[in-house]
Amino acid sequence: MKDNEKGQRKFLPYFRYMIFILIFVEILDTYTTNNLNVVVSDISAEFFPHLSGDAAISLFQIFVAIGTLGMYFVFLNQYFADRIGRKFLLVFTVFGMGISSLLINFSTNIITYTIFLFLLYFFFNSDIWVIYINEESPSDKRAFYTNFVLIGGVVGALLIPVFHDIASLINWRVMTYFSIFLGIPLSFIIFFTFKETSKYLEIKKDESLLIDRKNNFKENIQIIFKSGRRKEFLIILIISLIVGLNNIFILVGEDFLSNSFTSDDVDNIVWIMGIASIIGYFITGVTADKIGRKPLCYIFSIMFPLSILIIVLGVNLSEGALTMVMIGAGLANLSYWGLRILISIIALEIIPTQTRGTGAGLKTLTSSVGITVGLILSSIITFSQGLAVSFLIFSLLFIAVFIMVFLFLKETKGVNLSNIE
Repeated sequence: MKDNEKGQRKFLPYFRYMIFILIFVEILDTYTTNNLNVVVSDISAEFFPHLSGDAAISLFQIFVAIGTLGMYFVFLNQYFADRIGRKFLLVFTVFGMGISSLLINFSTNIITYTIFLFLLYFFFNSDIWVIYINEESPSDKRAFYTNFVLIGGVVGALLIPVFHDIASLINWRVMTYFSIFLGIPLSFIIFFTFKETSKYLEIKKDESLLIDRKNNFKENIQIIFKSGRRKEFLIILIISLIVGLNNIFILVGEDFLSNSFTSDDVDNIVWIMGIASIIGYFITGVTADKIGRKPLCYIFSIMFPLSILIIVLGVNLSEGALTMVMIGAGLANLSYWGLRILISIIALEIIPTQTRGTGAGLKTLTSSVGITVGLILSSIITFSQGLAVSFLIFSLLFIAVFIMVFLFLKETKGVNLSNIE
């Protein structure tokens, strides 16, 4: 017992350092995931100068949909996290976000922009850092530490309006600078200072698990769907698809808002969304480990469609439109990302350790399909009916999420990751 306590005390300084660095990883991920979304109107105006209104944003969504195909390969990052380790893939994806941002900065037309956007989507949203947190944290603190990192990562969201102000004076490419100058150095810091996760090292020491570790992707998938929680994992995939479909609000919401508000007003809305994220992550981090994952899933799945309705109604008001849209956008951001991270945590808590990266990758792949399909369908709906109708239609699918969580998912609060089969 004393040796165990000594080991924990020795591990604690590194754990704190790991959390500190992972906050910067999440800052980079959050910023890189959303920075181009606030200059959609500027990008589409540069690349489609002869189109305007719904026609321009409808065509732009098609090219973004092509770019999101890069997310289909994110599962390779997470699969190889099972094959060669979490550390290497964390370094690889962080470095990739920096390099992809550099290439986007040099794009000169919609074709090169789409190609480099494809690469960017390949690297971000890998959530390797979430695997790190889940495999290193105490079982009763996983949601807390995950959301603690997310709270720190919201700095990335708060920096977006700052760079947007600069970009409005210079060029939309200014939005890529922060990702370039943080991502590349950060990858080297992780490479030279991080350790492999303890749970992954357990696999390397256990001969029976070592054999499983050599499985190919197909065999890893079979392990997941032969496990005792395979039905729940299938529900997670369906929910991930629905979450992906609703990513259109994140990707092209700026263009929708810019039609009704000034650039300064849009910046204020982005600030509110960032602050709402901090509040949401704090609430989720504290309550998910206390009351469980499922109750929060219920709340977020109802809150999101209501938030979208508030936004759509708000932009048409003659008075108080900005205030109402700020409230709606803040709640939408809180509920969307809150549900997304909860589903990620639940997925990792029902997948066996030796295939955890592969399972996370399959979840990401399913979400990516939802994003691409959502953009294509939204492009068609937007051209004929407008963006507001797209937002409302897809948001109503969250009601199905509520039902599926209630009927099929078991609570995973406090589960021991080493005992999952």
